Amino acid sequence: MDTRKRTILQALTEDYINSAEPVGSRTLAKKYNLGISPATIRNEMADLEEWGFLEQPHTSAGRVPSDKGYRFYVDELMSKAPIGHELLERIRSTYQSRVRELEWFIHQTAKLVSDITGYPSIVLAPSWEQGIFSALHFVGVGEDSALLIIRTADGFTQNKTVSIPKELSLAQLNALAQDFSRQFAGVSMRDLQNYILDPLSTSLFEHAALWQTVLGWFLTEGSDDERMTVAGPLTILNYPEFNDINKVRRVLGFLEQDKAVEQIVHSHPADGVMALIGSETSIEDIQDCSVVTASYRVGQTVVGRVMVVGPRRMQYAYVMTVLEVVSDELSQALKWA
Repeated sequence: MDTRKRTILQALTEDYINSAEPVGSRTLAKKYNLGISPATIRNEMADLEEWGFLEQPHTSAGRVPSDKGYRFYVDELMSKAPIGHELLERIRSTYQSRVRELEWFIHQTAKLVSDITGYPSIVLAPSWEQGIFSALHFVGVGEDSALLIIRTADGFTQNKTVSIPKELSLAQLNALAQDFSRQFAGVSMRDLQNYILDPLSTSLFEHAALWQTVLGWFLTEGSDDERMTVAGPLTILNYPEFNDINKVRRVLGFLEQDKAVEQIVHSHPADGVMALIGSETSIEDIQDCSVVTASYRVGQTVVGRVMVVGPRRMQYAYVMTVLEVVSDELSQALKWA
């Protein structure tokens, strides 16, 4: 694509992103000082439409970018958006809290991203099944019951109220829990679910039924059903593309479907920040949307994603910069959690 067409496509795309109104040749000539006549711009736009970079809405003389046009804009034309000092400090202060629990970070991240970008956000927590077992302990909540708390190496916790065996006191139960933690710390949750207890470990083998119950709970209750946190779903109503109630229903439905979000992650496993535009998501309900996603880490391992869902005319440069900063800060916070 020659320089003139690139300039026109960039100007048209950015104008449409900001205005939500189809863009005509006269608008480009007046607003962007391109140094060429509206007639020349119109001819260039016709070529861009023929090549699949622009589309013409049914009732408008103006043009809008197609998925192909947005993709070219993001990959070839878009400049990286700067992030102001005040916003940077706001992001960093979120992760300087004394709270060190993963769940807190996940919920705060989802809220922060939606508040800053003005779009619905999704944060996928680290997968429970892929986590590394760290420790478990019991907290008494009654004469014959206790709260079982299980923690993974990345800081994720699960808890459940369980019955205390009659032959064991809470202190004895926690002594066994310490023994269990020492033996199995560092084992993946997936392997732990099928682990055969070592019969040479007398104290554990003596209470094998108890630990098999615990391992059974890992399998049934320690699932990824609550892995996804969503914030700001109704912000989608702020954009004229979603004046159609059926479109709104489809987007809100997608935001409630863990499996659909997981499908995007599994289909696009790339590290870093990435934009998926319209049909690139492969999800029918959000064909009118784009999704920007960024991975975050615990140590050197990618453990989750931060995502933004918005109209195809999303402020890509701004959103991608925000997600890059947020994912880096979240990764640093989890490193010390």
